[in-house]
Amino acid sequence: MKETHRYRHRVGRIFVGILFIPLFFFGAAAIVWQLWNWLLPELFGWKQITYLQALGIFVLSHLLFKGGHGFGGGRHRRHWKYRMKRKMRKSMGDNPKREG
Repeated sequence: MKETHRYRHRVGRIFVGILFIPLFFFGAAAIVWQLWNWLLPELFGWKQITYLQALGIFVLSHLLFKGGHGFGGGRHRRHWKYRMKRKMRKSMGDNPKREG
């Protein structure tokens, strides 16, 4: 019984990922497209862009600002924070409140 629940949960998460991740991705690109075409030509005199250009800007900004990691960061980010905290504690010695 417990194994079938885990299987269903896993299948459900895969289905949600397959369905909603592309919807979020293309929806966010549409928001970038609309905001660009609404604000930037009026404010700075820049040209309007197409949806595919907005999609490229969205992907490029994601790669530049998030470093190519997944949308949520999730496990990788937590592991990175844990490693950094461990290195900091090690460099400061066992007492983190050491004054120097």
